[in-house]
Amino acid sequence: MEDYLRTDAMLMEILQERKTITGFLDAVFGFLRRNTDFYHTKKDADEKIGFPKGMRDKILYGAMQRYDPDCWLQTMATNDRPNFVPPAIEEVTLETEQPQFSMPTSSKDSAESKPSFLASDYKNGAVFGRHCWSQSLKELEVQLHLPKDLQNSKQLCVDIKAQHIKISSKKIPQQMVLEGKLSQRVKHNDAVWTIDNGRLLISCDKSKECWWDKLFEGDEEIDVTKLDCERNVDELPQCSQSAIEKLRVQQIAADEEHRIRPEADPEQAKTLERLRQAWDVEGSPFKGQPFDPAVVRMS
Repeated sequence: MEDYLRTDAMLMEILQERKTITGFLDAVFGFLRRNTDFYHTKKDADEKIGFPKGMRDKILYGAMQRYDPDCWLQTMATNDRPNFVPPAIEEVTLETEQPQFSMPTSSKDSAESKPSFLASDYKNGAVFGRHCWSQSLKELEVQLHLPKDLQNSKQLCVDIKAQHIKISSKKIPQQMVLEGKLSQRVKHNDAVWTIDNGRLLISCDKSKECWWDKLFEGDEEIDVTKLDCERNVDELPQCSQSAIEKLRVQQIAADEEHRIRPEADPEQAKTLERLRQAWDVEGSPFKGQPFDPAVVRMS
């Protein structure tokens, strides 16, 4: 509640300053262009900054659908909860498709009735009968619903090794809750686990930064090309942050040069003059804003 009130206050100040929705969006996307790698398209899969071609449009479309009252995904999510603000669009899709598509199955957890997990619990991962996993490029999380008689840390034995996880009863070691060989290695000495409301949460860092296609060996693989690979700028390696800063400085310099240089091409000068005349007419999306041809792409 407090988070979005604070955000609303900051955005309202920008909206009041720019006066129109178009001006507000211009401020937002201008900020993204100057200060982030949002407009940088990756030239190859190994490039650390930017987005693959087409991904930027998917992000924008998903963000718009998230709050669109006419969007069928939101309607399905809010039928019984009129005051509910839905989660990100990909989370709504996963929740509504669960009754139609079966999730991957695993033989490594107990066969008790399937508990519920939120889509955010298995973001970039998968969900099984009683456990699920999620990942970022650096970190791994595993969540496990515990049997009713093993929901206390004194009753549970949690054994985490570099490439193996074993959860069992401390009193009866043969009573296995979850066990498997990890598909990749983790920094097990730094692993942390907690129990909350009958659920075990294991958090650990990966030994190397990479996307896993499965949690345990033998599990069904996920499609790593469809993962949400977005990262905060401050989470990127220093070399990538420096590259983004270089792009930002270059973009600011290019924009400034575009503003101040005289138009050498007579045809372009005519186009610019027509744009200036149409800028503030009735029906123009730029009406009321300072004249800035940089926001219009001219061929």
